[in-house]
Amino acid sequence: MNQTNRKILPLGLWVVATPIGNLDDLTPRAAGALEQATWILCEDTRRTAQLLSALGIALGKNRLSRFDAHSDAKQVEKWIRILQEGASIALVTDAGTPSISDPGSLLVAAAHREGIRVTPVPGVSAVATFLSVAGLMGSAFYFGGFFPRKSSEQLEVLQKAACSPLAQIYIWFESPHRIQEALEKVEVFCREHAVDAVVIAAKELTKIHEHLFRGAASHVSQQVRQELASEGVLGEWCFAVEFSKRKLTDSSGMGRDQSHEESWRLTLVCLIEEGVNPSQAVKRVSRAFGISKNRVYEHAIEVQKKI
Repeated sequence: MNQTNRKILPLGLWVVATPIGNLDDLTPRAAGALEQATWILCEDTRRTAQLLSALGIALGKNRLSRFDAHSDAKQVEKWIRILQEGASIALVTDAGTPSISDPGSLLVAAAHREGIRVTPVPGVSAVATFLSVAGLMGSAFYFGGFFPRKSSEQLEVLQKAACSPLAQIYIWFESPHRIQEALEKVEVFCREHAVDAVVIAAKELTKIHEHLFRGAASHVSQQVRQELASEGVLGEWCFAVEFSKRKLTDSSGMGRDQSHEESWRLTLVCLIEEGVNPSQAVKRVSRAFGISKNRVYEHAIEVQKKI
């Protein structure tokens, strides 16, 4: 590919990924986009100004503007009009990739509706960065943004995660003030439901104080507790839980047929306990696990008697 062509970005909205901690992770293409853009929209103008200063990029007059989670429809309309007039806008967040648990989706969606070209300028994503060092075996994962604050909602998402036949890996962000509580919730859930899981918690990815904890829920919870006690409640955290579905192999010695039986029965119980209509729960389990409806229905009757 011609080296000159690689540097040219088409007019429109540029969704630009910025570092999550280490300045060296910014790509040359992203730096070029920030330098060439007519406008740069960001969550915090002070923070983005610091990034531009570190890169040696001059701000120019009125080139930097705030666009965050509180930006309303009028703000979106304003920037769409500017884009339609021929400007190029670089959309960034405080760290990472816009629109992934960060602001930006409203503007991106509006640009698509108006036929404005949207160009990704990829780079660091906290989720992908975390997964790359987690050492998890599952191929499908679910990213839930920030872990729920309410205990009832935490229990709900963990139940759904443990029962889901679609993904084994579940990832959440968490604040340093709540990470210990979140991991303790996972630990208690695994113990009370006799669920096997690998837990990974990461602090300050790509930064000086980067630290990764991996193992059983109880082990990781204890290690993080010690980390917080010695280093203080600082830094950004993300954690993942890989639930064992016991599909092909089972450390308890169960055969595949028995393992399969346990999986669909557990899924049925979880669905009914979560308030799913029993008949709908039966249909879902039958379809997902390839079990006859009559057989699942018989077990559903037993489950309802115990609730």
